[in-house]
Amino acid sequence: MNILYLDSSTEACTAGVLVGDRLVTDFEIAPRGHAEKLLPMAEALLEQARIDFEDLDLIGFGRGPGSFTGVRIATAMAQGIAIARDLPMVGISSLACLAAGAFRRLDESGENTRDVEVRVAIDARMGEIYRAAYRLDDSDRLITVVDEAVTEPTFPVTQGTRVVACGTGFGRYSALGEGPEVIRVEPEALPHAHDALALIRRLPECEHISADAAVPRYLRDKVAGG
Repeated sequence: MNILYLDSSTEACTAGVLVGDRLVTDFEIAPRGHAEKLLPMAEALLEQARIDFEDLDLIGFGRGPGSFTGVRIATAMAQGIAIARDLPMVGISSLACLAAGAFRRLDESGENTRDVEVRVAIDARMGEIYRAAYRLDDSDRLITVVDEAVTEPTFPVTQGTRVVACGTGFGRYSALGEGPEVIRVEPEALPHAHDALALIRRLPECEHISADAAVPRYLRDKVAGG
C-alpha cells in the first residue's frame, strides 16, 4: 500500500510517504509557514519515493489536537488530495503520534518499554494543555490510559510505573515533568510523520474513513492565537 501523510498540527510541518516497506519523511519547524511548505514537501517526497499522486492508496493526516490553523491546513490539504483521487483517509492523533515517537526513542536507547507510561502534553495556551497518556500492550500497540482532553496543566496520579514526559506542555510547565517516577523528559518533542506512518501501518482497514468524514479534533472551541 502506498500512503501519503501530512501533519501541521503543531509548529512542526511534517510529511511522509510509505511505499511498501520503504519510508521517506521530512520535518521542518515552521510555525507560520505550513500552508506554503506542506504541499511542496509532499511533492518532493513523492518524487523521492518515485511515485506520483495517482499511485497513492491512502491519505493520512494529523487530526490534532494542536494549532487550530495548522490542523485545518493539513486536514483540508489531505482531504483535497483524497477527494480528487477518490481515496480513503485516516486521521492520526497528534498526541498518539508523540507517544509513538517517545516509545521508539526509548526502545532505541536500549530501555525496556514495559511498565512505562508516556504522558503527552502539548501547550494549548490560555493556561491549558492538550494531554493524554499511553502504554504499550503485549503486541507493542498503543493503548490509551488517559483520554485526550484539554485541561489545566495536571495529570492523574499513577502508582508503580515509570513515566516518560513528552511534548511542549512539559516545556511550558516544567513541574509537570518532575517526580521520582519520571525517567525521561522530552519537552521539545513534536509529531513526526515517521511515527504517524508506523501507527497507520498497524491500523485495520475498517478504521479507514471516506474523505467527507475527515474532520479535525480540536478538543476545545476557543482559539488561542492560532
